[in-house]
Amino acid sequence: MGKLFSNILGSGSKDLIILHGFLGMGSNWKAQAKRFESIGYRVHLIDLRNHGKSFWDSKFDYNLMVDDLYEYFQYYKLKKTIIIGHSMGGKTAMLLSLLKPELIDQLIISDISPKDYQSKAEVRKIAEGLMNLNLDKIEKRKDLDIHIEKYVNDFVIRQFLMKNLYRLSSGKFSFYPNIKVLEKSISIIEKFPYAGGKFNKPVLFLKGERSNYINIKTDKDLIRSYFPNSKILEIEKAGHWIHFDRPDLFFNKVKDWINIS
Repeated sequence: MGKLFSNILGSGSKDLIILHGFLGMGSNWKAQAKRFESIGYRVHLIDLRNHGKSFWDSKFDYNLMVDDLYEYFQYYKLKKTIIIGHSMGGKTAMLLSLLKPELIDQLIISDISPKDYQSKAEVRKIAEGLMNLNLDKIEKRKDLDIHIEKYVNDFVIRQFLMKNLYRLSSGKFSFYPNIKVLEKSISIIEKFPYAGGKFNKPVLFLKGERSNYINIKTDKDLIRSYFPNSKILEIEKAGHWIHFDRPDLFFNKVKDWINIS
């Protein structure tokens, strides 16, 4: 197993870990990381396995990602951390907190619940679009945008996806994520693997008003069953990517909650 790639910002005494979502990478969160660095945190922008600059592996599930994180925490001697996790990264953070609660003081979970999800067509279309891409025919990023537009109408999401592309020394493009493995693993990512136990420390769930990933009415009791000391806060005019849609509000809500919890 390889060690997870990370970009560490700051030298504060309190460690803040940020875990990205499916087909994301730590660098997507750099703007938020700089804000938390400015108020005294040492921020770890981690690329999860098969994403970003971290290692590729044919195996991919939440328990393996938790194992990777545990190894990372041991390497950097991390304890009593704060973790922000978005979507897939949020599920990974929740599972880590239930299995290794001593490593974490507080959790911030962005727009995801600890539950199994029905297959989301939008996620599968994105993966299908990337799988069907012939990188040998991509000469510039605009070519990728034209291809992906057949599968994804949202320009913002396409811009996010294009950050996964980089140019090789040969001049050809390649993807940071292991698209083949991730596409096969979507059904695994849609699940939440843990069925018992509690994390009793403070947990903040942020729900995008325009997103259906968290249903406050139906998810509230489930969330409390795992996280009895939790709060759900809805962010107005935000979709699934709250930190992108409402960056100032995201930062201020998280900062204020950390300070009072």
